[in-house]
Amino acid sequence: MDVPSNGVDSIPGAPVDASLPPAKSSFTRMLGRRMRDGVRHHGFARTLWEMTTALYRIVIELTPARKKARYGDLDYDLEHSVDTTRAKVNVRTQIMATLAGHPYFATEPWLFEQIMQALPADLREFTFVDLGSGKGRTLLMASDHPFRRILGVEFLPALHHAARKNIEKYSSEQQRCKQIESICMDARDFAFPSGPLVIYMFNAFPEPVFTEVLESLHRSVEQNPRQVYVAYRYLEFETLLQTCGWMEKIAGTEHWAVYRNRA
Repeated sequence: MDVPSNGVDSIPGAPVDASLPPAKSSFTRMLGRRMRDGVRHHGFARTLWEMTTALYRIVIELTPARKKARYGDLDYDLEHSVDTTRAKVNVRTQIMATLAGHPYFATEPWLFEQIMQALPADLREFTFVDLGSGKGRTLLMASDHPFRRILGVEFLPALHHAARKNIEKYSSEQQRCKQIESICMDARDFAFPSGPLVIYMFNAFPEPVFTEVLESLHRSVEQNPRQVYVAYRYLEFETLLQTCGWMEKIAGTEHWAVYRNRA
């Protein structure tokens, strides 16, 4: 499948926007984006602290111990002949991922199944959307469940292209949904599909972006009322879900939480 020149797959509900990332995002572009979002949302002092923390994470990712740890999550890839783990994410892409939000990690299969147990038993009318879908592991795991459709939204072209390859190669006797797509765009510009939704997020965004994504989802639900579940892995910004007023928590552990919109 050819990739359009602007790096975005053409699918219903995905607007093409001039602000979409270029095929190769530069370090200065990503740094500037993070600073602008932070200053607008938090002010300069807190943004400077958060950027210092992000740069520290980048340094930690380059240490020998962290490099070795990346190879501890290969079982899923070996079983399904795909490449979704952190092990093959190069340094440049990890730096970009950290500046965009957080270093890239793939969701653990056992933990994903815990989350799935908290969702409705009948998922046939639901569209699964992973915001910050990375190399697509969650999309593949979701396809073993009877979703109507599965969409991944990833900002970094390198991770998006890896996801597309994984979708093409994936094979599982348990697969129940084959309508899987990955698109490359800013999650803030994503138009949520009609029909009931399961939104998955593995803490892919800094707080300002998370806030805008939730506001966008709220507008979508107000304009087109329907059932929406938000599954959130790694609860750094769970307060935003707790205080938004239009969602309620229905399940969770210390690692994840599931919210749904109020009737």
